Amino acid sequence: MTRKDEHKVAFLYPGQGSQRVGMGLELYNAYPEAKRLFDQADDLLGFSLTRLCLEGPEDELNQDLNAQLAVYTISCIVTDIMINRGIRPDVTSGYSSGFYGAAYGAGCFDFARGLEIVRRAGEILLDEGKKIRGTMAVIFGLSPDQVEDICKRAKDVWVAIRNTPRQTVISGAISAVERAMEIARMEGALDAYPLNVSAPYHSELVEASEARLLETMEDDNIQSPLVPVVSYLSLDYISEKSRLKKIMAAQLSRPVLWVDLIRKIGADTELMIEVGPGAVIARTVMWIDRGIEIINTDKESGLIEAMERCGV
Repeated sequence: MTRKDEHKVAFLYPGQGSQRVGMGLELYNAYPEAKRLFDQADDLLGFSLTRLCLEGPEDELNQDLNAQLAVYTISCIVTDIMINRGIRPDVTSGYSSGFYGAAYGAGCFDFARGLEIVRRAGEILLDEGKKIRGTMAVIFGLSPDQVEDICKRAKDVWVAIRNTPRQTVISGAISAVERAMEIARMEGALDAYPLNVSAPYHSELVEASEARLLETMEDDNIQSPLVPVVSYLSLDYISEKSRLKKIMAAQLSRPVLWVDLIRKIGADTELMIEVGPGAVIARTVMWIDRGIEIINTDKESGLIEAMERCGV
């Protein structure tokens, strides 16, 4: 059954940080789409991503590249389950590495091609990250403009993600990130703490990753989106494949303008669905605009709610 015409639906895809041991277990036991994509991922990667997602160990799942591959796979499983039952998005977007899931949801490539791009991008970023001791941190309780000013004063650190109007992620050299956190606490931040990541993502320190990833995608079989994909960097509605490739590469070292993206998409849609594990996106949406309706699909009950809400 097709969803009701009045429901304009956005699929939003989580990125690294949404993973947890046991994610996908309910789907694996209930939906053939889950077993099919898990088996495909295991064959393509040469190790059991299925075991890692369902059983852990947690520290291995939380390694940057493993987490990115795992979240992408779960998100694609949820996408297939919904699309196979008549739920299609009117627009998609993703949070950081969740953008690859968004491109999959918009029909830009098949699961295998997307998994390879996720792996390539992750490996390039980790390689660039080895060239400098970098990290990321969260600053809570200050405005984005205040955090931007702190980064300029601390030097060698940049605003990486504008999560909510009062929560900002910064990225840069370890010493600079530490200076920025200290300044933020002195200026009234409610909290400032480092993230457990292996590279200073979304910062100028990994800028070389842009050209490297774009070069690897030159011969990739990527299609123009079937529905618009919104960039978290440019905030554009992308509808052409060459533009999509450039955006996917550029976004690696540029900021995630998440607050602006949610406000933009929220103005044009009636329902957002968080397609994948965790509830990071749902929490940020709540802090950005409590008037936006969002359903997360971390558990099968949420997936069923999303399908029922869309008339299936």
